[in-house]
Amino acid sequence: MKGLTKLVLGLAALLVILIASAGILLGVFFEPNDYKADIEQLALEKAGLELSIDGDIGWSVFPWLGLEISQVKLQYPQQPALASLEQAHVSVKLLPLLSSKVEMSSITVEGLDLNLVQAVDGSNNWSAPGGAPAQSEGSGDAGTDSDGSAKLALDIESIAVSNGRIAYADLKAGTRVQLQELALTSGRIRQAEYFPIELSFKLDRSATDAAPTLSADTSLKAEVQLDPLTQQYRLRGLDSSVQLRLAAFGDKPVDLKLSGDVAADLVAQLARIDNLNLSVASLKASGSLSLQGFAEPLLGGELKLAEFNPRSLLQLLGQPLPAMQDDRALTKLSLSAVLGGSTSQISLKPLTLTLDDTHFNGALAYSLADGAISLDLNGDTFNADRYLAPKSESSKGADKASAGKAASGERYSKEEVIPVAPLQALLLDAQFKLQALQVSGIALSDVDLAVNARNGLINASRINANLFGGTVRNSAVLDVRGTPVKLKSSKNVSGLQVGDLLQAFNSAEKPAMTGTLSSQAEVSAQGRSVHAIVNSLNGTARFNVTDGTISGIDMAQTVCQGFNNLASLGVNAEQVDGSTPFANLGGNFTLRNGVVRNEDLQASLDAVGLKGRGSVDLPRALIDYRLGLTIQENLFKQSCSVNNKIQGVEWPVNCKGSFDTPPAQLCRPDLSLFENLIKQQLKEKVQQKVEEKVEKKLQEKLGDGAKGLLKGLFGN
Repeated sequence: MKGLTKLVLGLAALLVILIASAGILLGVFFEPNDYKADIEQLALEKAGLELSIDGDIGWSVFPWLGLEISQVKLQYPQQPALASLEQAHVSVKLLPLLSSKVEMSSITVEGLDLNLVQAVDGSNNWSAPGGAPAQSEGSGDAGTDSDGSAKLALDIESIAVSNGRIAYADLKAGTRVQLQELALTSGRIRQAEYFPIELSFKLDRSATDAAPTLSADTSLKAEVQLDPLTQQYRLRGLDSSVQLRLAAFGDKPVDLKLSGDVAADLVAQLARIDNLNLSVASLKASGSLSLQGFAEPLLGGELKLAEFNPRSLLQLLGQPLPAMQDDRALTKLSLSAVLGGSTSQISLKPLTLTLDDTHFNGALAYSLADGAISLDLNGDTFNADRYLAPKSESSKGADKASAGKAASGERYSKEEVIPVAPLQALLLDAQFKLQALQVSGIALSDVDLAVNARNGLINASRINANLFGGTVRNSAVLDVRGTPVKLKSSKNVSGLQVGDLLQAFNSAEKPAMTGTLSSQAEVSAQGRSVHAIVNSLNGTARFNVTDGTISGIDMAQTVCQGFNNLASLGVNAEQVDGSTPFANLGGNFTLRNGVVRNEDLQASLDAVGLKGRGSVDLPRALIDYRLGLTIQENLFKQSCSVNNKIQGVEWPVNCKGSFDTPPAQLCRPDLSLFENLIKQQLKEKVQQKVEEKVEKKLQEKLGDGAKGLLKGLFGN
């Protein structure tokens, strides 16, 4: 037995001596640089690659099977240069290979330059023209099991890559991404054992042949575990930092830090990132991510955004905010959500969001395929006025608008205010609800909005709210698919208190009208400016106001005063200050090219019945309306001493002027009829007195028989 052992050991020693001797002999008698041309020709024939080796080739056999090469260039024929290499060195210990072990010395790569180009026609410089050569049938990777897992056990002393460069240019998109000063170092790499790794590079992204729009100095440290046998790969203690510079932010540097633990199991098709922490300036996020299934991956995880100050962050990024009514607005924001989705869509559901004092919950989804957004948010109380411009600046804006109107002679701006291109690209399905909303000093409750946008058709199916004691139920459609832009709106208002509404818009003055409003309208328009929209308004509308008053116009007193003034032979049409109560006011309207027409206005006013017809010209801001007043009996019992023969007669009141005319001057009675009536009454009184005097004289002379004669004479 001992003799057999000695024999085996002797044979092994002899084999080592033979291999060593062969390596020495090959090193002495074989010169690899003599075969450069053959190697280059072989690369062209077998892989279709143009290989150029301008430097020396060095090699060794024992105890290390090593290769050193320098000044290498590589490209496909008639294509831009693909890669170049200044120098590379790799060596493998020979004897461990006999027992399926790979023991390597340090792998060093210096000056790797990889240049990837995607042409306008979709072709590229890293694929063989016409497709790569087919692999021969039955061929396989040496040293692998049937499931593709590696048999060899790795042991690499270290890897060092220095002065690397990788560039990618997409000529069709006109973009270019470049990694420079690429450096990679590692510790000893052994299978299933953690080893340290460090990576650094500079990244620039830009339009082709233009200054960078994004720059980043990146560094990364971590411990890596590679286990090809079980196909499990881990990265722990990831600590990376990036200094970003964006042209959009004025090239001001922004520090970004990312840490966490990464694990991938190729057999289970599962990848995870745990203990994830991300910070960008004052923004700090934490959570976890998982990816299940590599063919059709499913995304999962959690995301938490700690409370931060958006105002300060935007200022740090060179994006100062405009002045707001509340300096504390937009100073607190936080978010938490459960992540889900796939390669085509990312979702945050459920989602909790806090903005200053407002709390939202709901869901958000974003399509990676086409950029479509799906949003469903419910909030409590939101004060939009806090985020609007200060009132002093708003007033300045109004003054400028008035000055512009005076200069142009146009009441309505011709500036195009509907942005067509962004709306055509918008893909949105959103629902938004608020328990309470304040905007422009108006308090709304139960706000409910639903908007769907696809291919330039924006459908706001619900624009609902409760305000001023009533309900507003609206819908609108905006079509920007063609020219001109088209708008369509459907409105339904019920129980709205008109006085409260008018008071909210002008708190300094008594509201011109009070009452409970109900209305319906179907209106369409076209154009992108306020001027175009007003001039193209078409549709129908109806309204009804009950239990209200019209301030500044006392119809009963105005009519009464008119009669009394005329009766005293003095015409004084000055409007008295008062109000006109009414039980019911309503009518139907048509709109044609901005002109509103009505033929059936009816109202039951205090002591006066009212009917109306006429038009309101919105483009020219003119009113031409005629009201018919029917005097009721109680008016003259309470207010007037004029003969009640005018009871039941319809008296016209003309409302004519511009939108800027004060209400008291806008509507005045038609005094010509008043004057004609008084004249008729005076004529009758004169005739009666003449009859009485004549009758008296005749009676004195003729006696009682004169009565019959007078009746025949005067027709009584």
